[in-house]
Amino acid sequence: MIKPAFVKFAFPPKWHYDILRALDYFREVDASRDPRLTEAIDIVRGGRTNDGSWPLQRSHEGKTYFEMERIGAPSRCNTLRAMRVLTWWDNGDKKAGSPLNG
Repeated sequence: MIKPAFVKFAFPPKWHYDILRALDYFREVDASRDPRLTEAIDIVRGGRTNDGSWPLQRSHEGKTYFEMERIGAPSRCNTLRAMRVLTWWDNGDKKAGSPLNG
């Protein structure tokens, strides 16, 4: 069971963690597509709105010099991160010798 706060995507994430931020770390290091990440990937896919974007779902306390996006509105930053994660996941594991490579 995933803690509810981890499925609400914020930007900037500041020092907080959510599943989109975690998946973006896996993407950044081009990790193998571990089946244990499937639930998190499904949550990211399910967060896409009809216009193809992901909304800003929360913000964090602390000093903010200017507000880039409004909660509930389409988020360019979350959309970029979600699309990068899903592209990484959907492209499969291209590493030589990977058991996922068939």
